[in-house]
Amino acid sequence: MSLPHDARSCYDLIWRMNKNLERELEKVGPRGREGYDKDLRGWKAEAHDLSNCKPRSRKFAFIGRTGAGKSTAINAILGAPVLSTRAVVSDDYYYRRVSLFTDTLSLFILTLSARCTNSACTSVQTEIIYEDLFPSTWRASVNFIEKDEWKKTLQNLLDDITAVCEGGALKIGRDDFRPALDAWDILKEECSNSFFRCFYVGYADVADAFVHYHSPRLIKTYIHSWNMNLWCPYLVPTFRRRALALTAWSCRKLRPYLTSHVMGEQLSEPSVWHLVDSVRIYGAFEVLASGAVTLVDVPGFGDANKTRTKRTKEYLKNVEVVILVADIKRAADDQAMHDYFESFLHQIIAIDGRVESLLILLTGADVRINEDQLHHLGSNQRQIIQKMCQEIDDLSESLYEQGKRFDIFFLEFFVAPTDGPRVRGTVGASALDQRNASQLELAKAAKDTYIAHQRSSRARDVFLELYRQVYCSIKQDPACQPPSLPIFCIGSMDYTQLSVTDRRYRAPVVFTDLEDTGIPQLCRHIHDFGFKKAISDINAHAHRSNLLWESIESYFLSSRRDSRLTAYENAARGLVEALQDTVDEICKTSGAKVDNNMNELEQALRSEAEKAAERSLNIIKTLGENHQWRSYRTLMRREGEWRSTDLNEDLAHGMLEGNASSAWHRLFNDFLKTELCSLVVDISNRCNETIRAIKNRAQRTTAIAPHIDHACTFIHAFDTINPARDQYLSAVLAMQREFCGSFKGLLRAKLEDHYRVVGSESGVGMFQRMKAQDLNEEQFGPKKAQEFYTRLVDQVMTAVRMARNKGETALDEALVRLYAIIDRSLVCVQGDDQICKVTRRNMQKFLDEEYSAPLAEVMMITDKYKSATQHQDR
Repeated sequence: MSLPHDARSCYDLIWRMNKNLERELEKVGPRGREGYDKDLRGWKAEAHDLSNCKPRSRKFAFIGRTGAGKSTAINAILGAPVLSTRAVVSDDYYYRRVSLFTDTLSLFILTLSARCTNSACTSVQTEIIYEDLFPSTWRASVNFIEKDEWKKTLQNLLDDITAVCEGGALKIGRDDFRPALDAWDILKEECSNSFFRCFYVGYADVADAFVHYHSPRLIKTYIHSWNMNLWCPYLVPTFRRRALALTAWSCRKLRPYLTSHVMGEQLSEPSVWHLVDSVRIYGAFEVLASGAVTLVDVPGFGDANKTRTKRTKEYLKNVEVVILVADIKRAADDQAMHDYFESFLHQIIAIDGRVESLLILLTGADVRINEDQLHHLGSNQRQIIQKMCQEIDDLSESLYEQGKRFDIFFLEFFVAPTDGPRVRGTVGASALDQRNASQLELAKAAKDTYIAHQRSSRARDVFLELYRQVYCSIKQDPACQPPSLPIFCIGSMDYTQLSVTDRRYRAPVVFTDLEDTGIPQLCRHIHDFGFKKAISDINAHAHRSNLLWESIESYFLSSRRDSRLTAYENAARGLVEALQDTVDEICKTSGAKVDNNMNELEQALRSEAEKAAERSLNIIKTLGENHQWRSYRTLMRREGEWRSTDLNEDLAHGMLEGNASSAWHRLFNDFLKTELCSLVVDISNRCNETIRAIKNRAQRTTAIAPHIDHACTFIHAFDTINPARDQYLSAVLAMQREFCGSFKGLLRAKLEDHYRVVGSESGVGMFQRMKAQDLNEEQFGPKKAQEFYTRLVDQVMTAVRMARNKGETALDEALVRLYAIIDRSLVCVQGDDQICKVTRRNMQKFLDEEYSAPLAEVMMITDKYKSATQHQDR
């Protein structure tokens, strides 16, 4: 069986055995004993939670600037053309391109992804998810933006237009028309002509016009074409969900909902493709067969489109692995690329804590270049290329000479056509020409491949050195070594060409071998990652089930009464109480260290906040000088972000740099990980010492010694506490990612009401009121700015402390569980037990036959993959 089927079997077993356990615990019922009843509720809750566990998929987000080659790379990885690879294409191009494919879904996906992800007025993440469908069968679902979000956007667009119109006529003035022109371009593409007419002839209320001209509609058709059947949860313009089945002939009917053009003709009805928020594509893609990985094509990141960049940053909060895509042609020598990469690395390493979840993808390795363009080559490399060039020249000269001889033979053939030996010589010369021509092509290909690899090696070294410099600057240690950074240099187009089954239609530019394109290595990396995570997830659920089984087993084994064991109980209870005191001291010491580091972070943040407060007024004044009133008002209505201007980023700039950046990284990415690991190990060691001491004490009482020996085998202190450490770090990591590399999001939220007030200004003198003492400059005057940034730091530290509290709560709960297991298994070996022998015997029988047996089957399935995962780790 393959991993997907085995994984499904494991989850089915875990579901069934925990459902049965939940029902068995219901049969036992409460007994009116506080401790037992509490345990019973906890067991049932854990069994219920485990019965609902499902496979978890990690998102691999491909991010990079527009045109970096993300979609092309994803298509190559998937081995299917599911994403558009053109930023701006005509409708005729769609139909010419689709004619290359053999299914209807290609038309749908090509149209949808191109129009959505490359549009300037929306931003769409396209997720590719594994589903066990028939070969060449894909399924897609579409999620749409909320009505309120679109209505707010529409109101802003119409407001920008009305600002330059009066009674339907254009007001000519000296102020800029950029907001109105931008809004007009978007509305022309997104709404019908009738909508514009209604706007000018009497619809004063935007909401009325919006609802009136976006009437409900429903398309529901089922037709099977070739091997395709697409189902799509669809949202009509009134923002109610509908079902849609795509068919060959209904593609044309669907296109008005995806684009504003059909075969070059303007639609009379409004299109709604701009309402799309995200797209999901499902299929049995081999690279995703583990089910633990989802590939995500994220819209252009880091460019001038602030809406796109904002949505991308929000999306990245819930992404496990970030794949930064860059063009290899610019990777080695382009300073702008280096600056962008350095800024991105600083966020990933210092703030987000993703340094071990980062992967670099350099595209365009299959673009042919001349060796003269590689200025970094050493003498040995140049000699190799020189030899290759000489071989090419020799083969070319030989081919030329043979061509001349062939011409002579050809002429002689016509002079004396019956001359047999001459005819054979002609044929032999032709065959020799073909062999030499083939050798020449191989020699040229070998040279192109070698040069391409040298460029890739150079780009890889440049990125690694830049990565090391950024890492060392954050660590403030020039000699430190960063974690490994996977870098793949790929040639997606050549890989696609070489994957064509019929060799006659292959037309690679540089590479002649699939491995040289870098795509197979990248596919193996993604596949192996998913493979390990899928097995790890199943093992984690199996481990939780095992702990639950041990907890219940140890309780029912110890549920007996014997008054002769009072002395043993007292001694064991004393050892456990001493353990608790020791662990409390360990936790207090660790907590004090955390407090010290958090205080250092807070001081660094407040220092940087003071500097930001001092800069803020000048930023506001410069903003007013660089924008005319319409642009200024548009910027305020869009909460500080419009076109290339990002006021929130400017106001928050520097707060997570310098000492603050180092303190942040030191606390969350270094100290906490090390400290929590030491804490868990220390507590586990103390627990194990206590368990051994109790076990040794039990040897004095022969009646209890075998039972205690057996019960000790079920207590695993480290395995009980370590999941809490993972929860602690997960809470911290979620908090880190929430900031998206800066405090811009918090700052923007705190200024939301202020932006609304400033943007609502109108009438004579409104520009001066917006800029001057009444509004913006007053808000960022020296005193108010200091108060504002102080509250901002307070909010940040509150988020930090909340994350810490979640982690400490998880640790406390784990310790309570551990103490409870030790107490009922090793201490309370007698007492007021109201569980009858039959109940105890039935529970033990159930655990042995109906719980441990399927659990062992799960472990057997995962064990056969263990050697494979260990080999991947090596």
